[in-house]
Amino acid sequence: MINGFKKLTLLIVLILLPVTGCGKKSEPEYIADAPQIDRKDIKPTPTEVVKSYLNAIKSGNYSKAYKYVSVPYTDKAGYINQMKNTLVDNDFSLISYRMLATQIYDRTSTVVVELNTKLKSPTSGNLINLNQKSQYSLGIFKDKWLITSDSCIEGCIEKEPVIEEVIE
Repeated sequence: MINGFKKLTLLIVLILLPVTGCGKKSEPEYIADAPQIDRKDIKPTPTEVVKSYLNAIKSGNYSKAYKYVSVPYTDKAGYINQMKNTLVDNDFSLISYRMLATQIYDRTSTVVVELNTKLKSPTSGNLINLNQKSQYSLGIFKDKWLITSDSCIEGCIEKEPVIEEVIE
């Protein structure tokens, strides 16, 4: 009888073992457990740089906007003239913006912004409201985040394509 009881107990343990497990439970690995990059905390942050840049553009202060960009192809006076000419020629005005996302890598960053603008349509010449999403790329230069480029990623206005005439 005792031998049968031992067999029954062993059988119950073997049946319950897979259900209850044994030893330390394996915890899921979370992203927070991933090794953290030791990054110097640079102020202002990429988000703050893009906000300051857009506020300067919105107010028409291109001299201030120049402080937030890296433009190795021109000097400050050239940048200011280029911005004035481009924005004035297109009757561009920044109405509002909304920060959507910021991703910081090692020495670069990407900031995505929703822009509400008013500008002259390249096709009709009429003023139009344009809501678009733009992506700003930033890099670290002399311990400062600076905008290196921007591009429209959604809701972009496109110029009328040039039609080439084919002569046969």
